[in-house]
Amino acid sequence: MEKSKIEFDIAGVERETGIGKDTLRVWEKRYGFPVPERDEREERLYPQEQVERLRLIKRLLDSGMRPLKIVGLEVPELNGLLRKLPDDTAQQSADLSGYINLIKSHQASALRVALSRALLKQGMEEFLSKTISPLNRLVGEAWMRGELRVFEEHLYSEQITQVLRDAITSLHHPSDTPRVLMTTLPGEEHTLGLLMAEATLGLCGANCIMLGIQTPIQEIVLAALAHQVDIVVLSFSSAIPVLQVKSSLKLARDALPKKVSLWAGGAGVARLRNVEGVRLMGPLADLALGIEEWRKEHVN
Repeated sequence: MEKSKIEFDIAGVERETGIGKDTLRVWEKRYGFPVPERDEREERLYPQEQVERLRLIKRLLDSGMRPLKIVGLEVPELNGLLRKLPDDTAQQSADLSGYINLIKSHQASALRVALSRALLKQGMEEFLSKTISPLNRLVGEAWMRGELRVFEEHLYSEQITQVLRDAITSLHHPSDTPRVLMTTLPGEEHTLGLLMAEATLGLCGANCIMLGIQTPIQEIVLAALAHQVDIVVLSFSSAIPVLQVKSSLKLARDALPKKVSLWAGGAGVARLRNVEGVRLMGPLADLALGIEEWRKEHVN
């Protein structure tokens, strides 16, 4: 009997690979891959073999390679590049376990020092992708299994927040463009994703204006006008219901001037297919791609 054909919609591909929806669309146009099929509603459908190939590409991107060099390569070529990469998986796993042990033993200062050293050693981009992103996931999973108490999860968040804030200060250049206003809406208390986005945008040379968390939409509009920003970035965690995320984004888009771009990211956004007038971000790398495209469109 013929095996049924497995296909993924674009949201499924994002979940399976960690590559954002907008990035997939850009690659399709710029590099000719992936090449999705279409269903009866003209929605993209990706065969499983393309998803497997995208997983290989994501691993190479995480190692520091650029899309231009690898997106068009076939599976044998991608595997060849992967075999040439240094095998540091065991060391990374040991480092992450060490951070978890420091959290469980309540050694806040030692945890902050260890994270700061990792940042200095890896650089911001690698630190975010290879240390903080997987560590966030491990901390969340440990909390859900009951292996970490709420106060221990808070201890971790506070230490990494301090490390990132100190590092972000050195990235701030008031004359840089685009000018990006960053915050969360009322009800969203999580700050770590917003800080990781700020660090990524700072690396790209964006001028980030951070409002902190839980800013009402009307105040965001006033701040956007006062600071003459080009982009507003909102962060949503998985704690916010998907319908609330979508309705909030629609309200924010309608309230902001049309010339101001609205971007949204975080685990809460990953569950959305699209929101008109809003750029939905997946992995942090999507932010860098967004800045690159903004500059091509707006900077002479």
